[in-house]
Amino acid sequence: MQNTLFKFAKNRKLFMNASRLKVQKGRPKVLFVDDDNRIHKYTTHISKTLRLHKRTAFDPVQAKRIINLRLRAIERLKARLWVKKELAKTKEERAELIKRILALNKLKKNPFALIVSDVNMPRGNPTGINFVQEVRRKLPQQKILMHSDDINSLDYLMEKGFEREIKETDLSGKKLKERIKSELWPAKYPRKRTPEDWS
Repeated sequence: MQNTLFKFAKNRKLFMNASRLKVQKGRPKVLFVDDDNRIHKYTTHISKTLRLHKRTAFDPVQAKRIINLRLRAIERLKARLWVKKELAKTKEERAELIKRILALNKLKKNPFALIVSDVNMPRGNPTGINFVQEVRRKLPQQKILMHSDDINSLDYLMEKGFEREIKETDLSGKKLKERIKSELWPAKYPRKRTPEDWS
């Protein structure tokens, strides 16, 4: 009886893990970087509503570590696919594996569907501004949504070629959610610019 229960529990655990993986598959991966726990509570609610696969970082150093881990995971998967391609017996298998490798090459340039970062994080090295600039240098195609309550920080980034994104005061409201939707699914939710975006 105990063995039967153990097998049932083990199979159920495997089933639950497989189901969880199945649910996460295809969900946009979004990295939220902010040193304010209050903001992370808002973004957790947004992630559940929009069914996002959320990653959280409380400072730029932790965010860089998460990005590097993601890039290394992509590289490991790519290496495994290259081995499979070499061992593939049919042209169809090789063609399918090449498609997956090419898809991973694109993913490496844009490892997260979106990075939402606070610019005004003075603690740590790099600071919030340095972090955004480093990500843009390393991953020029990566989508980044910036926010800050310090208008000077946003003005500084605009001078460096970044677009002003969103003000800190709008984070707890509907605006952040709408902006994330328009960044992730622009065809379905086109962004409507208003004078407030530039105020």
